[in-house]
Amino acid sequence: MYYNRERGDFEDLAALILCSHGCPQPCDGAPRRPSPIHSMKSNFSGLLGTFFALAFSSFTPLFATTLASVPPAAAFDLQGFINTRVAAGDTTIVIPPGRHLVTPRDKQHLLLRGLRNLVIEATGAELVCSETIRAITIEECENLTLRGLVIDYDPLPFTQARITAISEDRTRLELELIPGYAAPGPSSHKLETFDPATKELRGRITHYGIVLKHQDDGRVTVVRQPGASAASTDHVGDIAVLDREHAPSGVMPHAVFATNSRGLVFENIALYSGPTFGFLEVNCDGSRYLDCAVDRRPPHLDYATRGQPRMRSINADAFHSKNARVGPRYERCVARYNGDDSIAINGDFHFVSAAEGNTLRVLAKTDMNMRVGDTVQLFTHDGSRLADQKITALTPAGPATAEEREFAGTRGIQTRLLNRALMEAWTITFDGPVGDTPSGTLIASADAIGSGFEIRDCILGHNRSRGILVKAGRGQIVGNTLSGSVAASILVAPEYYWLEAGFADDLVVADNTLRDIRGPGIVVTVSAPNNSVVAPVGAFRNIIIRDNTVSGGPAPGLLVTSVDGLTNQNNRVSVDPTQALNSWEIRAWGRSGLELVMIQNSR
Repeated sequence: MYYNRERGDFEDLAALILCSHGCPQPCDGAPRRPSPIHSMKSNFSGLLGTFFALAFSSFTPLFATTLASVPPAAAFDLQGFINTRVAAGDTTIVIPPGRHLVTPRDKQHLLLRGLRNLVIEATGAELVCSETIRAITIEECENLTLRGLVIDYDPLPFTQARITAISEDRTRLELELIPGYAAPGPSSHKLETFDPATKELRGRITHYGIVLKHQDDGRVTVVRQPGASAASTDHVGDIAVLDREHAPSGVMPHAVFATNSRGLVFENIALYSGPTFGFLEVNCDGSRYLDCAVDRRPPHLDYATRGQPRMRSINADAFHSKNARVGPRYERCVARYNGDDSIAINGDFHFVSAAEGNTLRVLAKTDMNMRVGDTVQLFTHDGSRLADQKITALTPAGPATAEEREFAGTRGIQTRLLNRALMEAWTITFDGPVGDTPSGTLIASADAIGSGFEIRDCILGHNRSRGILVKAGRGQIVGNTLSGSVAASILVAPEYYWLEAGFADDLVVADNTLRDIRGPGIVVTVSAPNNSVVAPVGAFRNIIIRDNTVSGGPAPGLLVTSVDGLTNQNNRVSVDPTQALNSWEIRAWGRSGLELVMIQNSR
């Protein structure tokens, strides 16, 4: 399959047949690696191959009416097939083409563990997950390539309904389920609304903590929080999208989850739905995501007839990397219509409880990911960045005390995170004095925040939150197209609230196009957690922002604070005067008013 990033679809097979390389027309004739659709055509044979190839193309006449031409999924032991080929010593495993309905084992549909120097070629194959839990888990693998796979869920991890009535105070919605979608259940806690005409998010509000009441006639009443309801702009007739869970085997979140691996390559993977995050990697180094797409499935390629096309792709972040020591590379990827950020790269902040001399007592966020020899960044509760230090010794110091956890609970950390974080204490020694470090300061390894990353030539947006959210340094955000993100399209900022690190030094943001955006354009900033002050100059170091185009959205179109070594060149910025930020979105930087371009505490 060749994914057409602009159209959110697969290329027409008939056009591709005209090119011997298997690439879309027009072709310049230059030698190149065959595209996945070309490989798929080579692997398929006879009537079956033609059938599947057409089913996965965007050949309009074939899908002009209903979906009878999409082949049904057939039960397939994907885990057993791969295990057998690994045991046989294969270095390239070719998954048979077709739509494969997989039953999960141990709350995941496929587990790849301890594999080395292996290619899994899945072009022409679709993994249909039968429960709304983990599609693929990758653990302790090295130089593993997964190529060409389509991933979808049946049943879907979300549902859709039409709004038939809205209460006067806007806290109650009456919903009528749309044919082709299952009824929401107890796990449905988040609601987004879409304009049925434009198929875009309505307004700038996502509703969390909703309560459902099922009526005898099959309708559903949604009760939502008063504050967000008052700012909502949904209409009768809009499409409500709610998370939905079907997990008889037990819940395990995220579609593709990789951990403790090196040199992973995901190439031409299309993810059409998924619980929580799409691609989440933790403690992985040097991953590459090439031509991958997280997008809503086009109606003519859907496996079910529905009364309304899918409004959502996955339920939360599309691509998310945590604690990488060699940052990931996202090249020519697509992330659209997902339920949170499109691409996020960060590490873990830990919590300083006490300081003396060259030593800190630190509560680990969860696992302690800092190492002897690491350079650390220190982020105080008033928003300042202290001098970097190098770790010379690190030893466990037992459980956190009740007093320490009580104090941490006063610092503005997200409540649900705090309930499972900051449980274990460590004693950390440095090569310089740290005795003046205030309690409540956050600490992170500058070597484990995803630095060295690249986000290049991607198409992102049409989501409820940020397009790109980066906390890593030595990175390149270049040549991307972003549109329709409700929050900042490109945001560079540490977050005390989520204990997500760190400070992005030596960063390039260049040649990006932001158009028809719905939030601020490019934002580089850090404030105190209580939003009292903007951090002083030097929180970030050496950031280049050049040759970007920003259009639409509310002011500011470009906001930069707290940078020592800022290059701001040739950026073209315009905003939509009819749009405005909500009051709670305006931080300390905006208290004196909002402007088109805002540069504060930077030089």
